[in-house]
Amino acid sequence: MTSSLRHILGVFTALALAGGLALAQGDASPDKKELLQQKVAAIKESIAQNQASLRQYSWTAHTEISVKGEVKNEKDESCKYGPDGKVVKTLTSAPPPEKQMGRAKKRIVEKKVGEMKEYMERAGALIQHYVPPSPENLTAALKAGKADLSRNEAQAVQLQFKDYYKTGDVMTLEFDPGTKKLRKLSVDSFLDEEKDKVSLDVEFQSLPDGTNHVADTLLRADAKQITVKVQNLDYKKAGS
Repeated sequence: MTSSLRHILGVFTALALAGGLALAQGDASPDKKELLQQKVAAIKESIAQNQASLRQYSWTAHTEISVKGEVKNEKDESCKYGPDGKVVKTLTSAPPPEKQMGRAKKRIVEKKVGEMKEYMERAGALIQHYVPPSPENLTAALKAGKADLSRNEAQAVQLQFKDYYKTGDVMTLEFDPGTKKLRKLSVDSFLDEEKDKVSLDVEFQSLPDGTNHVADTLLRADAKQITVKVQNLDYKKAGS
């Protein structure tokens, strides 16, 4: 299970590197156009600062994979950015012991693992259309009148995009206007049919120097009752 899902986990770290958002203003009122411009500019500035700052850090990623509510696998990886700007992961926890089973049962298990791998690969490929957000898709949603700006109960600003990548999906970005930092990003989408729901929830936190980073992620593939949780912990600055 671990090897079959390994590549999808890199998607989560990519959130910390999400590029700027280029938003058109559509038919919004002058006040709303100005507010959108201000908030998007703040997001772009925050992300640009974090892109440089995060590359100075290493951290631990703890991953937990569950099927039908039962934890099937856990692992810890040491993470840091390589010269090419991509995250390099090194397994630091012991691999799970291999279960002894008969030849017939082993074939059944291998078939199920193969099917799960194919499904999760498709889910991972879908999520990459949302992370990082595409300026072209954001602009298209705004021009089509399918983007909105609001505030939640905690007074965080929310940008919501409907039909962002495919008809029926929703992507929501939440940020704090006071600290000018991202708080959350969420995606509700599906594979070929709406019954094959795939969703992603991301929460951000700040380090002592103000660097914003992805703290917790949760990927859900409801049709297969699979959840993948990742916690990013123990951030350490190089040379400290």
